[in-house]
Amino acid sequence: MMRRFAMAIAAALALVAPATNAQTLTPLTLELPGTAERTTVAYACKAGADAEATPLSVEYINLPGNNFALLPIDGEPTLFVGVLAGSGAKYVAKDMVWWTKGPRGDLYSERTPDAADRTVCQVQR
Repeated sequence: MMRRFAMAIAAALALVAPATNAQTLTPLTLELPGTAERTTVAYACKAGADAEATPLSVEYINLPGNNFALLPIDGEPTLFVGVLAGSGAKYVAKDMVWWTKGPRGDLYSERTPDAADRTVCQVQR
């Protein structure tokens, strides 16, 4: 049975909206099968070994055949789509990749895949 996914996406975007200085957000409706399971995970991230850790909140939206991660990129809410990964969970949006395995998450651009240019995040417990 098809269920409305609009509330999950609109609510997820609303959670990120206060942190942005952007224009008004437009609600998004997706007709996808199954019930959405939503989880928010807090991370502490470093953009380099000597960088100070900054917080990052990621909302994961999982359905039987689709997985999403919602996180801010340059202050804007960005919807990442789950793709095949050798291990862990990998999500992509534009040229950006968010790849998690266990308590670690890496955020990087496909344009600069050098490990030194990655933002490395750890789950906050």
